[in-house]
Amino acid sequence: MDAPVVQFEQVSKRFRRGQAHDSLGGAAAWLWKRLRRRGREEREPTRFDALHDVSFQVRPGEALGIIGPNGAGKSTALKLLAGILRPDEGRVFVRGRVAALIEVGAGFHGELTGRENVYLHGAILGMSRGEVRSRFDAIVAFAGIEDFIDTPVKRYSSGMYARLGFSIAAHVEPNVLLVDEVLSVGDAAFRLRCMQRMRELVEGGVALIFVTHQLDQMQAICSSALVLERGRALALTHPRSALALYYQAVQRGALVRSPDVPGIKTPPSPEVRVNSVIFRDSQNQATHQIPHNAPMTAAISLSATRPVPNAIVELNISNNGRDVLASFNTGRDGHAVSIDRHQSELKLFIDSLPLAGGEYVCNVRIWNGDTLAVEVDTPFLAGFVMDMPQRPTGMVQVAHAWICRPGENGTSKAGLSNRGRGLPGEPALPQSGEYLAVEAGLS
Repeated sequence: MDAPVVQFEQVSKRFRRGQAHDSLGGAAAWLWKRLRRRGREEREPTRFDALHDVSFQVRPGEALGIIGPNGAGKSTALKLLAGILRPDEGRVFVRGRVAALIEVGAGFHGELTGRENVYLHGAILGMSRGEVRSRFDAIVAFAGIEDFIDTPVKRYSSGMYARLGFSIAAHVEPNVLLVDEVLSVGDAAFRLRCMQRMRELVEGGVALIFVTHQLDQMQAICSSALVLERGRALALTHPRSALALYYQAVQRGALVRSPDVPGIKTPPSPEVRVNSVIFRDSQNQATHQIPHNAPMTAAISLSATRPVPNAIVELNISNNGRDVLASFNTGRDGHAVSIDRHQSELKLFIDSLPLAGGEYVCNVRIWNGDTLAVEVDTPFLAGFVMDMPQRPTGMVQVAHAWICRPGENGTSKAGLSNRGRGLPGEPALPQSGEYLAVEAGLS
């Protein structure tokens, strides 16, 4: 077995809250401010652990996903690996050439053109001018910015920055590739190309560390996942096993937010509460992983300090916490829900959801059916992953059929063989000269 090329050994990194300077100019301003406040009581900034006693290792040809809520320490870990930060405790070892894509525009000089920045960035990563020249056309073609390669990058959009930065990092033949959520600024087609390129690099022996909130992408490419919460490692496990821990951490983080956060309309001490939303599979097992086109149940636990005899309960499903893709409402379905002072459970049975593979989040809204007053409107917390082996583009999967005419040699012009059967349940393919109809369902 190959020796690890990345080792994180009991690493801790601390920062100071309220620290006002990270440069000589900032230090001078901070000193002047302290002198002016001499004699006045001033609260000293406190320290906090961005990472605490975190350990992991990655070998050549392995991909590690690092996931967790915002502020969990994911980007801090990448900056330690990239050498931007140094640990306060523990040791960080990275062997070989490291290519990092951590922030949009990192390593670029705004006044230089894209062409000049490719050579500059390549030199920073340890490539010779000849190496950069030999890969220059491939870098520019992958980024898709041929028409703007001689334009100063200060005029680039964030998407163009990300495309060029990733393309350089992915073509320098690194031993270790570090990728942050920066890829989210690219378009869907480019993200698919990035995923394919990362797979190729991993298959070629590159060690990949991938920080992302896109859990379907993480599962598709990573062989293991590290779940962080408030700087501490919850688990280093299989990607699928990490999903429940991730969603639990996200829910815990949301529950301690201020009620004044935009979009969270729940009062500090609501009289009506949504205690939990638990998803169950067809075997009635609690899970965050729902097989595609399979039955599922959402169990909503409710309680109240006063009776609400005519409540309207709504469950909304979203892919990003903003756009509602599916909504289920007891009032529209003609059902009245009674919520009393005791904890009660409301179950929603769903035969199947025609959604593509990926992660989804849910929120619950409750109205008083008599006064139409909003009792509670939770943030988008509870989540599940739609498990779909082939994750297509788009959000909704609709039953459909393809019809094409076979060529003279008995092979359809779409390249489908007319021999035997296709997928289970697919009709036998017709003989040469007949029309070929291929139905694609939701399963």
